[in-house]
Amino acid sequence: MNVKVLSIKPNQEPNSHEVLLSIGDDKQIFKFTTEVNQVGGRQLQTTHGEQGFSDLFRFNQRVAMNVSTLVVKFYNQEAVELPTDVGNFVTPEEAVSKLKPFEDNPTPKTYNGSRENLMDKQQREEISQDVRQKAIGLVEKLPESLLDEAVKVLESLHINANSLE
Repeated sequence: MNVKVLSIKPNQEPNSHEVLLSIGDDKQIFKFTTEVNQVGGRQLQTTHGEQGFSDLFRFNQRVAMNVSTLVVKFYNQEAVELPTDVGNFVTPEEAVSKLKPFEDNPTPKTYNGSRENLMDKQQREEISQDVRQKAIGLVEKLPESLLDEAVKVLESLHINANSLE
């Protein structure tokens, strides 16, 4: 389902905004809050959506990041063209189904001609599925504040693994 930011409006509370999203045919409003703190002589600005936003977009971190980026621009009084597409929403089941399987090379680099230590394809697939489920379980247990960083790490691992092929 396509996700669009339809509007961003300042809320009555200071440093908060009301964001109207369309997710497919559904429309939802979420509150975003921006905090500005001094850290080591520099200003650190953080913007985050309410818990309902985080829960809904748990498996759609790129879409959530795109929405947050627009809210930050709006907060900083930069030009924001609305409505704008921010990505496609996928269900948790769709997200899991799109995970790429680990690529196994059935022939080790130090292959000695023996088939003694090689696993059959079914064993490798069972192990890959088990590892994937454990990884998903670990990601689901992470606190919300670490999810973005975890996604970046996983994406970098995927990119690095692809560059090895």
